[in-house]
Amino acid sequence: MSEIPVERRTYYPLPQLDAEMSRACPACGLQMLTPWYLRRDRDRRVYRRWVCLNCQAHEDVSEEESA
Repeated sequence: MSEIPVERRTYYPLPQLDAEMSRACPACGLQMLTPWYLRRDRDRRVYRRWVCLNCQAHEDVSEEESA
């Protein structure tokens, strides 16, 4: 296995579903999409990454739309 720098690895959240914050996953259809982390693009807009705890699909949603 090749060495991957720690800062480049992807760690998905543990499968502890919060029913109040979860959404339906666009890939598998289950109510397992959970908020994961925030990031900014070059224009300084804030996005939240949502990750499905079932199929590990993810999507980035603008924080204004995410709230």
